[in-house]
Amino acid sequence: MKYRVIHQTLYEYQSPASLCHNLICQGPGKNEFQENISFDCRISPEPHYQATREDFFENHWIYFSIQRPHQELSVRMTSIVDLQKPSWLAVDPMSTPPWEQVADWLRSTDAKNDTRQFYLESEIVRFVPGVKEYALESFQAGRPIMAAMLDLNQRINRDFTFTPGFTDISTPLESVFKHKKGVCQDLSHFALACLRSLGLAAYYVSGYIETLPPPGKPKLVGADASHAWVALCIPELGWVEFDPTNNLLVADQHIRAAIGRDFSDIVPLKGIVYSGGGQQMKVSVDVRKVSEIRATGKEPEAGPLK
Repeated sequence: MKYRVIHQTLYEYQSPASLCHNLICQGPGKNEFQENISFDCRISPEPHYQATREDFFENHWIYFSIQRPHQELSVRMTSIVDLQKPSWLAVDPMSTPPWEQVADWLRSTDAKNDTRQFYLESEIVRFVPGVKEYALESFQAGRPIMAAMLDLNQRINRDFTFTPGFTDISTPLESVFKHKKGVCQDLSHFALACLRSLGLAAYYVSGYIETLPPPGKPKLVGADASHAWVALCIPELGWVEFDPTNNLLVADQHIRAAIGRDFSDIVPLKGIVYSGGGQQMKVSVDVRKVSEIRATGKEPEAGPLK
């Protein structure tokens, strides 16, 4: 399935910014089930300097600087990707090894360090009180790891309420766990804490998922949003992806942008701005099937930010 993603970010400054240095990490990500067909980045005002690099996790980063006064900063990223159904969809979860066996393997020298790094705590993902006990309700003794993860996925979806605005990036995991509220970022961080507290390796995935309008209603341009989910290491299967927010075993609707230990590794857009006042940020994301765009014969514009 081919998708086109437009991710727009607009900063409006109360006073003109005289200088800014920024880093963008909005993909497209690398994955054996995702082919990146095209990628375009448009920045306004035009940067004085721009460069690209890959980080330790092979994420695509863009650095740019604007060295003249500007009242607004606009970043528009456009990607076209082709998604294939992952091989793990055909796997019987009960055929996977017991989770304790995987944890033992990760502690051995047989597991590579670039895998083992993902069973450690990270800046945001901490082993808060009660998180291991919560995880063990799903990861019972001898239970196959994929079956246990599917159960954990379902429980998080059931026990936590998706509540936009209740948290921000500074909200500690303890608060998310206590109130059982948050957004996809929070639920993914909680799932990672559960898994890593058991000695299992799992990483954070940022990206996009197409949202569908109610029956009979047209899809609103720009109504989609950035999304987050997790990938769990299962020997012989590799990194298997789960979406606790939607209680899904990831298929061919999730578009990967970047991976990291947690959100702090892959903030979509960050930087330093020299300005005398405050600022306002607006974000618009639009995810559409390429087949739908071709069927209409009209290329839709990304949603208005003003």
